[in-house]
Amino acid sequence: MTARAPSSPALRIFVTLAGVSLLAMAPGCKKSRVTPTVEATDIQWTNNARQLRGQIGTVHAFACPPGAPTGSVWGTDIYTDDSSICTAAAHSGRMTPAGGVVQIQIGPGMPAFNGTIRNQVTSRNFAGFPGSFTIVGGPAPGLMAIPVPNVNFNGNGVNVGGVQINVANPWTANVTSHRGQIGTSFVHQCPPNGTLGSVWGTGVFTDDSSICSAATHSGMINPMAGGAVTVFVHPGRSSYQGSVANGVTSRNYATYPGSFAFTPTVPPEVAAPDGAEGITWAQTATAWRGANGSTHRVFCPPGGATGTVWGSGPYTDDSSMCTAAVHAGRITQAQGGAFTVLISRGYPRYRGSSRGGVTTSNFGTFSGSFIVMR
Repeated sequence: MTARAPSSPALRIFVTLAGVSLLAMAPGCKKSRVTPTVEATDIQWTNNARQLRGQIGTVHAFACPPGAPTGSVWGTDIYTDDSSICTAAAHSGRMTPAGGVVQIQIGPGMPAFNGTIRNQVTSRNFAGFPGSFTIVGGPAPGLMAIPVPNVNFNGNGVNVGGVQINVANPWTANVTSHRGQIGTSFVHQCPPNGTLGSVWGTGVFTDDSSICSAATHSGMINPMAGGAVTVFVHPGRSSYQGSVANGVTSRNYATYPGSFAFTPTVPPEVAAPDGAEGITWAQTATAWRGANGSTHRVFCPPGGATGTVWGSGPYTDDSSMCTAAVHAGRITQAQGGAFTVLISRGYPRYRGSSRGGVTTSNFGTFSGSFIVMR
């Protein structure tokens, strides 16, 4: 965006955090101090904010010249970043034909922009677009917005500037349509104030998991702010470990034919050694209750999320077997490993303790238990 040279050397426009301040600089005039100040960039009515895309949350000040609102605008209060900054300000009632200074805040892409007629300026509808901005301070009080005809979305999604957007509800979008495209990636835009969906896995997710919810679980975005995430397609796995993170509960799942992650590479899936059954870190021994004296060789994959355990050996049979094995010193959380579970009767009391970085809890009478062996 090319800055326009000031029309007169006697006047320079500054914007403060509280509003607009004019500082006369004619020869012989004494300068007054305005703190803090940020110099506004001179622009024309056709200039937009595309070059600021991605700088989400930053605030920028622009000086619009006198004139009529001639630029194009899409949206209401939240505008596409290729909208005319000055015309959007006029639409919000923050700019008059006399011109002046306006501040904008850069925002993320959105799945839809609704146009209205307001302050004698008509903004237009648009579908998903990868960048936006708002007028700092919002619309001037008392303005009425009249909706213009809505855009009809078919719900099949659109691709704008390389950003894949499910128009119907981007928070429900998953990666099943990309299954088998191993090594490819795409960008998905999660709008603000999303509704969490179902997720299976941790770090590596089943490809029918909600992309935006998995991104929230992974700490890439938060539902209030949303944001763009890069999704990498990976092969299916024999198991997926659920966990709780960032307000999202993901679930365990067994073999599934497709996966995705937010990194181009993921840890290799470690197969259970011969004679051992692969289990998840959330799995318990309740399925073997009553088979007292039986033993079962199991294998926990590396990097699992620890679960809840009651007792110190014996453990209640609804305890996480893998976490109990860490407590017992048979495996580590980072490396996982194989061990043997001995099924035992119920006991009237289970005492908790802290060992191996795991703290277990006390419990009273429980009808089944297990012991961790090598």
